[in-house]
Amino acid sequence: MERQLEPASNLGRRLMQRLLGRPTVAAAHREARVIAVASGKGGTGKSFVSTNLAVALHRMGRRVAVVDCDFGLGNAHLLLGVNPRHALHHLLSGEVDLAQVLVRTPFGPDLVAGGSGISGIAEFDARQFVMLARCLGEVASDHDVVILDCAAGLSTQTVLTMLGAEHVVLVTNPEIAALTDAYALVKCLARHGNGPEVHLVVNRVMVPGQGRPTFERLADVSRRFVGKTLSYLGEVTDNPNVSHRRLGQPPLIVSHEECSESKSIRSILAGLEVAVGPLLAGIPSEGVEQRLVHRLRGT
Repeated sequence: MERQLEPASNLGRRLMQRLLGRPTVAAAHREARVIAVASGKGGTGKSFVSTNLAVALHRMGRRVAVVDCDFGLGNAHLLLGVNPRHALHHLLSGEVDLAQVLVRTPFGPDLVAGGSGISGIAEFDARQFVMLARCLGEVASDHDVVILDCAAGLSTQTVLTMLGAEHVVLVTNPEIAALTDAYALVKCLARHGNGPEVHLVVNRVMVPGQGRPTFERLADVSRRFVGKTLSYLGEVTDNPNVSHRRLGQPPLIVSHEECSESKSIRSILAGLEVAVGPLLAGIPSEGVEQRLVHRLRGT
């Protein structure tokens, strides 16, 4: 029989029981900055942004890991030029440990690959989510920055994953459908009053300068109707260098490092550091697991 998606209330309740049953002391060790890259719908170019940001960070001398949290249709491994033997679903099922899943890519960042064409892991349970939280903590303990390439959309698993991040980079397009779905995602995060800060990237703009008014429309609606303040990181123009790229090609910031889109990625990264501070490992007040617990509590 086909497995049914676990209701949000059930998964959240069971996850709370498992997480709250463990000690939640503040982190006393150095841990990476954790940034989630998300989108309200597929096709916005989210994974293009996340993987190119990761490579740009590596080129700045940062220890970077990408965790592909798309548990059914992950593609970060293709964009980073690797074909790992093991992926996140092997880790969450207990078949392998983190050392067997975390791989170095030819462009610098480490990667935990997501699932691909595996429907079951896209609907994982509370036990697997606790394992994911522990995995993220372990990855964060050995890097400066961890980028969570989240699945597109509003699934319970996607929203809960974002709660483990300090900040969310929300990737959208100027089209009304993309903006509507982006707003829906902001509404989901706004329900957690102590949730991550949200920063907007407008991708695939047809006319330079279109990103700012797109941001202002979404930011105004988010502030007025759900009380969520957004910040603007920048835009990336629509260009055949991006949309017509073939799988297996190097990330754009490697193959066309002086094109306008690569310059935009570096500008977005600079803006992110201005907004959130240096993207370097430090001693946080709480680690990934503790942050997730506190946000689920709503404190």
